[in-house]
Amino acid sequence: MLANFTKASLIVPETQAVARLLLEHPNAERWRQAIEAENVLQAKTVNTAKSYATIARMRLETMDEELWEIVANAERPTATQATLACALKFSPLLAEFMRTALSDEYRRMSPGLEDRIWRSFFADMTLVHANLASVSEGTQAKLRQNAYRILSEAVYL
Repeated sequence: MLANFTKASLIVPETQAVARLLLEHPNAERWRQAIEAENVLQAKTVNTAKSYATIARMRLETMDEELWEIVANAERPTATQATLACALKFSPLLAEFMRTALSDEYRRMSPGLEDRIWRSFFADMTLVHANLASVSEGTQAKLRQNAYRILSEAVYL
């Protein structure tokens, strides 16, 4: 799916914990134990831990173990950029937003990224990807919120 970043922003600390766990090549039971019982993500609820672990894992699995090592062991700025790379590869819509709309705003030296930029970008994308036309207003707002949060966390905004 093009738009698959509605559930979380970059979640860098959680992604680092998941990368460390993936480097152990855990079986299903070890995964469950680490996420649910040991709470390696330090989440407030088991459901949050499971959700964040799933998102982080899916993002990380778009890359190879070399990048997992970077995410797991690098200092925060480097881990953040490596996590962003995973999010961009996992979420083509986010990557396209950064490649087009954000870069256009950079070229214009815009002082900020207004909500209308996302709305315009999303409208353009519905012309190219018909399945996006059925995305609800609420989901579009959540996508924008997380896209802007991701870009802020990665220090692009």
